[in-house]
Amino acid sequence: MNKIIKFYKGLITNKKRPLRYLYIRTISFIEKYLTYQYLIRNGVETKYGYVKLIGIPVIRKHPFSTIKIGKGVTIVSKTKGNILGINHSTILATLHADAKIIIGEGSGVSGASIIAVDSIIIGKNVGIGANCSIFDTDFHSIDLKSRKKQVGVQDLRKAKYSPIKIENDVILGLEACVLKGVTIKSGSVVGARSVVTKDIDENTIFAGNPAKFIKKIQ
Repeated sequence: MNKIIKFYKGLITNKKRPLRYLYIRTISFIEKYLTYQYLIRNGVETKYGYVKLIGIPVIRKHPFSTIKIGKGVTIVSKTKGNILGINHSTILATLHADAKIIIGEGSGVSGASIIAVDSIIIGKNVGIGANCSIFDTDFHSIDLKSRKKQVGVQDLRKAKYSPIKIENDVILGLEACVLKGVTIKSGSVVGARSVVTKDIDENTIFAGNPAKFIKKIQ
């Protein structure tokens, strides 16, 4: 009810261009509604108006898994949506019944691939740069015999996997890759095209392949 009252107050007080005001508010409502409907149809836990989509992400969710997105999250899936340019739509995929992906409020994702067999927890105000990859699984065994026996998604847990946690206010640079079992603590920055294989302490810069300590952030 409060939102309806606010809308009509805005329409009345905007004397110079009431039709333009009405048009902008209507388009905004339609965009939010379609975004919300798309996400919940694909099994994402969120609320109306919480998520802004620029382009359409690819969502592949196991029926008994969890994908949860917080308030103020922006997900970019169009090249024009990020000046750095992205290679493909953002991909959110949970490939096992127990898997979960949680993206905290205020975070931004641009053309990233976030794929969980176990758990990927992303905190608040995390910037995930263009074309980043976050995988909590090796996908395949390094053992040839085991790999030949592995059949599709249902056998993914035969490969090594371990949860990933990215805490608040972290920045992942362009095309950074975060691998299984990693915790990146709050306020840290990962350089472009880095491959993170080990935990990162808070308020530090890591870069390289594999990513190594560069310096502490004051």
